[in-house]
Amino acid sequence: MTDLLELLVSAAASGCIYGLVALAYLLITRPTGIINFGVGEWAMVAAFGAYVALSRIELPYAVSIALVAVLMVAVGWLTERLAVRPLVVRGAPPLAPVLALLGMLVVFRELVSLGFGPDPQPVPPAFGFGRLELGLLAGSYQSFFIIAIAAAVFAGAWYFFERTLTGRSFEAVALDRRAAALMGINLSRVTALSFAAGAVVAGLAGVLVAPNVSAHYLMGMPLAIQGFTALVIGGATRVEGALLGGLILAFAEQFTVRYAPVPPGLAMGVPLVLLIAFLLVRPAGLLRPREARA
Repeated sequence: MTDLLELLVSAAASGCIYGLVALAYLLITRPTGIINFGVGEWAMVAAFGAYVALSRIELPYAVSIALVAVLMVAVGWLTERLAVRPLVVRGAPPLAPVLALLGMLVVFRELVSLGFGPDPQPVPPAFGFGRLELGLLAGSYQSFFIIAIAAAVFAGAWYFFERTLTGRSFEAVALDRRAAALMGINLSRVTALSFAAGAVVAGLAGVLVAPNVSAHYLMGMPLAIQGFTALVIGGATRVEGALLGGLILAFAEQFTVRYAPVPPGLAMGVPLVLLIAFLLVRPAGLLRPREARA
C-alpha cells in the first residue's frame, strides 16, 4: 500500500510536468493555430539556465527562477519575431511557421550542445534531497514542490483565460482572427505574448524536472512528445485539459513500468500508443471546446 501511494505522488509530479509542457503548447496554439514542437527545447534551455544560475554562480533559488523566467520571455519573443512573424506578414502557408519552428528546435539543441557539451549537468532541487510524509502520502520534496507550483500555474492560467479581458482577447483571436482584428485587437501583440508566455511555462517545466533528470541537451524531445500527447488526451482548447492529459499520461507510464510484464524500454512507448489511440478514437480529446461566449 505504501509503495502504491508513493507511486501516486511520483506519477502526479510527472503528470504536472507533462501538463505544463502541454499548457505551453496550448498558450501558443490557442490564439495562433501554430503548433510549436520546440517547447521541449525551450524546457531544455531553461534547465541549463537553472544549472548556470544555481550550480555555477550559486544564486538563491528565487533569484535564479526569476532570471530564467526573464531569459525565457526573451527566447519566446525572439523566436516569434525571427521565425514566425516574417512568414505571417508575407502570407506564407499555415504549415510554414510550424516548419520554421522545427528548424529553431535544431538551432536551440545544437547551440546548447556546443556550449555545454554532451554530459548531463546537475541542477539542485528547491528544498534539497529529502522525503516528506503527509498522512499516508509520501514522496520527495521536489515531487510535492512540482505539484504545488503546477497547481498555482494552472489556477493562474484558468483565471487569465476565464476572468480577464486580455484572456478573452486571446479567445477571440482563436475563434476568428479577422473578426478580432476588426474589433481592434492587436494580433501581433497577442501572438508575441502567447510565445513569451509559452516559453516561460515550458521553461518552468524544464527547471522543475531538471533536478530529477539533470540538464541534458537531448532532454527536450521526450518532453515535447509527452506534452503534445497530454494536450491531445485532455483537449487542445482547455487549460484544465492540459493538466488532465498530463496526469493520465504519467499514471499510464508509471503503472506500466511498475506493474506491466513488459521491458522498461517498451514501456517508454506508452505516450506514442496513447497519442495514436486518441487521434484515432477521440481526436478532440476528453474535454471538448466550450461554446463561444457572448
